[in-house]
Amino acid sequence: MRRLLRRIRTEGFTPKEFNRICWAALLLLCIICVSGAAVRLTGSGLGCDDWPNCNDAKLIDFSSGHAAIEQINRLFTFLVSIGVALAAAAGWYRRPRRRDLMVLGFVLLAGVPAQGLVGAIVVWADLHPATVLLHFILSMVLVWAAVMMLVRSGEPDGGERVPAVVPRVQRRVQWLVAFTWLSVLAGTIVTGTGPHAGDEEARRFFGTTTDIDGHALQWVTRIHGAIVWVTVAIALSLLWTLRRLRHDRKVLDGPLTGWIVTAGLQGTIGYVQYAAGLPAGLVLVHIAGATTLMAMTAWLWCSTTRVNVSADDLVAHAERV
Repeated sequence: MRRLLRRIRTEGFTPKEFNRICWAALLLLCIICVSGAAVRLTGSGLGCDDWPNCNDAKLIDFSSGHAAIEQINRLFTFLVSIGVALAAAAGWYRRPRRRDLMVLGFVLLAGVPAQGLVGAIVVWADLHPATVLLHFILSMVLVWAAVMMLVRSGEPDGGERVPAVVPRVQRRVQWLVAFTWLSVLAGTIVTGTGPHAGDEEARRFFGTTTDIDGHALQWVTRIHGAIVWVTVAIALSLLWTLRRLRHDRKVLDGPLTGWIVTAGLQGTIGYVQYAAGLPAGLVLVHIAGATTLMAMTAWLWCSTTRVNVSADDLVAHAERV
């Protein structure tokens, strides 16, 4: 271990090693999003009704199913913290050192304890839907930052960041990003209105019923669906715009294809889960899909710019990775 630490201090991390660490950090952040959703979907949101202790008697408690689920999610947060701290440290010790990667590492490093604080507020507020919404949105922000860190870690060092697509394509991507965020936000409001609010006694955004036939739930679901359809329409219009722009189509082909496929699966799961009465398993898959969609959106956003470097720098970059 000492030898490894000495090598890191003297030689630092190579771009290839740093890229692998970024992958690990992103995977851990995606897993914690899904595990946090599992806490809510199993009604275990107040399985531990205190923070940082599980309850007023024990720091760690596995005496009941709900407590065990919430406790496992809390303990997994420590693993996420280690992964994120390693990514931030690797950004500092990466050779050559890059400011943009260091900044993104700091965002992740600050975001995880911020999540812990918001998680505490969620418990203290007895799962108020607004605090749960903030908890999930902050998770999406961290996933976004991790994707940016991963994508940029594979780019050449040095050079100036310039647009990689024409302005009208960039504007269309910006609209797609904005409506994707709006779709995820609306979906979170749907969850905070329906039967999976984390606890049977937890407050809802609108109304108090846990029945999927509730009037409020129907309306927020319809609004969410309308926003999703607008978002998909923007994606298809972007695809149509790219039909004659060979270079831009090549640049955005991977992330846009991933986005469309993920969105299509998400829409299918969304309609099926509602028709089936919102079973917790399907809702969990839908939330995992939302996390994946956000990662695809971040990848698409990152692809609209590139680093303008010389041919020699590109050769040097290829040798390092």
